[in-house]
Amino acid sequence: EQIRKLGRRMAEQAVQTGRRQVLEPMPSNERRLLHLELRDHPDVFTESIGEGSYRKVTIKPKNQS
Repeated sequence: EQIRKLGRRMAEQAVQTGRRQVLEPMPSNERRLLHLELRDHPDVFTESIGEGSYRKVTIKPKNQS
């Protein structure tokens, strides 16, 4: 539940600031939870960046190119 709350909070921050939010590196199961939590969010999209155990989730406003 904490991962989901973090995702929602960071998504709102991305929308308010208009800037992408990059989270700390996390295990694949936690990244997956974030992607699932935010997949239907109307104003942001997510992607994983990085390699191996250093992969992290980036939350971007949809209006950002």
